[in-house]
Amino acid sequence: SLTSFAQGRKGLRINEVMVQNDSNYLDAYGNRHAWIELFNSTRASMQISNVYITNDKSVPTKYGVPRGDHNTKLGPLQHVLFFADNDPGKGTFHLSFELTPGVDNHIYLFDADGITLIDEVVVPANLPANCSYALLHDGVSGDKDGENKFHPEFWTVRDGKAHGYITPCEVNMVESTNSSVEKFRTHDSH
Repeated sequence: SLTSFAQGRKGLRINEVMVQNDSNYLDAYGNRHAWIELFNSTRASMQISNVYITNDKSVPTKYGVPRGDHNTKLGPLQHVLFFADNDPGKGTFHLSFELTPGVDNHIYLFDADGITLIDEVVVPANLPANCSYALLHDGVSGDKDGENKFHPEFWTVRDGKAHGYITPCEVNMVESTNSSVEKFRTHDSH
C-alpha cells in the first residue's frame, strides 16, 4: 500500500499561482493574498497531508500540510488552494511563507519524506499584478518517462479576460463546446 500511496502523490501538481492578489480571490477571513493551487491529476482520491510546500529548495519542509483536516483528501481531478500569507495560524490552507512580486518565485512540492520532489514551478518575475500563472491544461506540465519536469511552454499568463480566465479551484481550460451536444444537434435539429 505504501507503493501505491507514493505513486498517487506523483500525480499532485502545482496548477496555478497568483503572486500579487489585489483584486482577486478572498480567503475565509476576507483578505487577499498570493495563492497556489494544487491539482490531483489522478483518477483516484489522494490524501495530501504531510506533503511539503516551499519556496526555498534548500528548506524542503518549510510548510507541511497538517494531518487531521478532512479537506486535505482530494477527490479525483480535484483542486485545492493555499494562501501564501505567512500565517499558518489561520489554518491548514495558509502557508508559512509569502510570494514576492517582481522576482522569480520558485515553488516546490515535496513528498512526506521531505526529499522526494513531486513538482516545481518558477513563476516569472514579470507576472503582472492580479494575473495568474497557470498550466494550459490541468495537471499537464511535461511528464516524460514518469518524471515531472517543469516546462514553461505548458504554462500561460492569465489576465482574467476571455480565454485567459483566472480559475482558482476550477478547471483551467473550459471547453467552449460539448461534442456530444453538437452530435445530437446534427441528428435532431429540434
